[in-house]
Amino acid sequence: MINWGIIGAGNIAARFAESLTHVENAQLYGVACRTMEKANAFREKFPCEKAFDDYQDLLDDPTIDVVYIALPHLYHYEWIIKALTAKKAVLCEKPATMTAQEMQAVKEKALAEQVFFMEAMKPRFTPAYRKLTALIAEGLIGEIKRVSTTFRRDLPQEHASYHYLPKQGGALLDMGIYNLAFIQDFAPSNQLSAEVLDRTILENGVDTYVYARFYNDQFEAFIETGFDTTKDTTAEIVGTTGYITIPNFHRPEMFVLTKDGQETVYDIGYNVDDFHSEIEAVTKALLEGQIEHPLMPFNDSLASIALSDQLKALL
Repeated sequence: MINWGIIGAGNIAARFAESLTHVENAQLYGVACRTMEKANAFREKFPCEKAFDDYQDLLDDPTIDVVYIALPHLYHYEWIIKALTAKKAVLCEKPATMTAQEMQAVKEKALAEQVFFMEAMKPRFTPAYRKLTALIAEGLIGEIKRVSTTFRRDLPQEHASYHYLPKQGGALLDMGIYNLAFIQDFAPSNQLSAEVLDRTILENGVDTYVYARFYNDQFEAFIETGFDTTKDTTAEIVGTTGYITIPNFHRPEMFVLTKDGQETVYDIGYNVDDFHSEIEAVTKALLEGQIEHPLMPFNDSLASIALSDQLKALL
């Protein structure tokens, strides 16, 4: 049995805890919040053995095997390192770090401690995504030449949390990390040039809209992300013999193959919900003694956040 601890008690932590109840060989053991009142309220909704008002106290509990870090971006790196130091396996919400330099330090720490770490890029674990990658690996659409991604949501500042704060805000880090991880997974190389095609930057330096292109001689990829308006969330992978459209690529349940003038719809729902397959995969990896998962290894997280760094330098 793998005993999970959760650091943070926001909406995403609640969704995670609910999904965890459906995973075999795993249970929620403890939750840590900034106040005991919040921790106890979370515990009432999602029963567990312990509640903490200090994150370090949760890490010091010897019964906890793995922690899910569901804090705002700025605090991810600090608590990943502290968790790994405490010999706790880590599943951290995206983006796991703010920069590639931080991610490199996380990788080195996990390897030094021989403790599991993974960034919570849950789309990669959904059944639809697994089918998608399998078909592409079989050469169904030939050589990939272009990937396009759009993820935009209207998020007014008065309804936002940390999203508009200069130190940890911006659409690129919060939403665009999904686009970047998708591009990274299907790009034939991580060595890509970049150009920003359009952007909206507030006076405080926070990006609320980014449209950019990555490219080399054989491939190009587009990222469109923003807090400014809501558009259909979609990705398209174009190959030499066909193309695939993926609605809601950040939590896919279906995709459409177009080849030889014909469309084929692949409708493949979640196992329980969009968190379940990810939690199940991490639990299995821990039971098997792994320190990284092949579907979201250290180097993929490093490559994805490096793409973010590349764009931020151009904004």
